[in-house]
This record gives sequence, structure tokens and C-alpha cells, in this order.
Amino acid sequence: MDIGGFIAFGSGLLSFFSPCVLPLVPSYLIFISGITYDNYIQSQGKKYRKIVLIHSFSFILGFSLVFVSLGFASSFLASQFSQYQDYIIKLGGIILILIGLNYLDVINIPFLKKQKMFQLNKRPTGLFGSFLIGITFSLTWTPCVGPALSSILMLAWSSDKTWHGIYLLSLYSAGMAIPFILCSFIFDRIFDFVKRYNSVARFTPKVLGILLILVGISLVTSIFAKISFILSQIF
Repeated sequence: MDIGGFIAFGSGLLSFFSPCVLPLVPSYLIFISGITYDNYIQSQGKKYRKIVLIHSFSFILGFSLVFVSLGFASSFLASQFSQYQDYIIKLGGIILILIGLNYLDVINIPFLKKQKMFQLNKRPTGLFGSFLIGITFSLTWTPCVGPALSSILMLAWSSDKTWHGIYLLSLYSAGMAIPFILCSFIFDRIFDFVKRYNSVARFTPKVLGILLILVGISLVTSIFAKISFILSQIF
């Protein structure tokens, strides 16, 4: 895994532990599986564990499809506008720096504080329903995943290879998917898990802000490409 891959995977983890995703994980698990926490506990998990896990995988496939498609589109557009690539990358780097400063409360960008979310009032049935919920999640929770996702899309722009965007966004999706699957395994202790790590979520925006600034600076100064080249020669 190269430096871009590490950044992509780490951004996915940070997105999962963000203040507007982690606290809602129990609700999402209940919603996509149709199983209440009390029912799960009363059956000691044996009856429903497989159901929760299967629906979680379907949910993950839904949001992964959207993220990977965005990665493909980003790399494809980069190849079509390769003559302007340097300017677009530098502009994107500046935007990431501004977003990072907003997360660190150095500046205030009001529209980044707003959350416009589409809520499903009725759960679509079956595994395909969980898949659709995953798609809805990826399209609507942009205040949570948008900034981190933007940084990975800009990294995808830095390469003229179409597969590079798919690679980066697959790792980003994996960063979100792995802890979600782990939560499915410990559904009987999910509320304790969220309570224990909810304090971590308060620091996630700060860590994400620093990451965005570093990625932005590396893109503006072209350091990222140089570091990637050096590491590729070593490994």
C-alpha cells in the first residue's frame, strides 16, 4: 500500500468515527436488519447475528459502489483534462487547506456546518433494501464524509490512470467498512462500544482537519507526487 492508499484508508476510518456517523451506527444496524436490540439480546444473538452481518455487508456494498464510482469518475475526468491537471490539483489543494482550517476552527465556513440529510422513513425490505440504504447513506451524509472524500478524490486527480481512483476509493470504503462489520459482530455490546469511543469522535474533526491541511499542502507544492515517487522506488 502506497502513501495515497494509507491516506485513503485512514480517511475512511476517520469518517466512520466522525461525530455524525459513530453515534448512529446502532440505529443503522437496527434499521437495515429490522432487528431490535431487545430481540437480539433475548435470543442471545444466536438467531439474529447472521442476519445483522449479512445486511451489514449489503449496506457496505451500497455505499462502496457510490464511493468507488466517484473515484472512477474523478480519474476519468483527470485523464480528459490532463492539460489542466496541475492547475486543478493546486486549486483542490487550496480548497482542502481551507476546509482543514475550518475543521480546526481557525476560519469559519458556514455551509460546511450545515447538514442536509435525506431520511428514509420506511425501511426497504430485504438485502436489496439494505443495499439501497447504503447508497442513500453515501449520497446524503456529505457533511460527515464529504471533506475526507474530497481529499481522496483530489489524490485521484493527481494520477492520469483511471484505476488509481478506483484503488483509492476502494481503500476509503474499506476504512469505513471494517469497523462497521466489527460493530455487527458485537451488536450485543454496540451501545457500550459507542459510549466508550464517542469521546474519540469529538477529536476526529481536528485530526481530519490536520490531515486535510497536510494533503492540501502536499498537492499545492507537488510534494505528494515526489514522496510517492521516492517510496515507489524504495518499495
